[in-house]
Amino acid sequence: MIDELDLKIIVELQRDGRQTNIELARKLGVVEGTIRKRVRSLQDNKYMRIVAVPHLRELGYRCVSTIAMQVQLKMLRRVGEALAAKPNVGYLAFVTGRYDLLAVVMTPSSDDISTFIEKEITPIPGIMRTETFVNLDVLKGGWYGIDTSQIVNNLSIPTRPNSKRLVARKNSRRLTKK
Repeated sequence: MIDELDLKIIVELQRDGRQTNIELARKLGVVEGTIRKRVRSLQDNKYMRIVAVPHLRELGYRCVSTIAMQVQLKMLRRVGEALAAKPNVGYLAFVTGRYDLLAVVMTPSSDDISTFIEKEITPIPGIMRTETFVNLDVLKGGWYGIDTSQIVNNLSIPTRPNSKRLVARKNSRRLTKK
């Protein structure tokens, strides 16, 4: 179970994952050993991970597209596995509704997305229809992907039995921003 300090650590590391434990301790008003133990625990319990996120636009991948696909249901898993093996596919999910699969595809240019569809998607058996959405501008999420900062800021922390702490309620608490 995580608490308010754990959330503050996560928020701070989202801002800058290269902060030292000493810097975090100073910002959050605790000792370095507490930060070290908490960060290790958050990682061990899979509440967070610290990773380097490449800035794909600066590395030449300037076109991000979402491709929605209708797939023969008996082929759904095979189509998903084939698409997941493609290096340009950065996100892939089975979905409900009009489409069966959504893929986020990154390519150097819009010409390359056309080639990707023609050479990489069309040959996969079981895909009946695709619809491609090319990103024109990103309003939230930026170059690193999905922005989870508001979700983390609005998490409710349940109290432990016999605890006198108040339960944080969604949207009524904001973590301190520096």
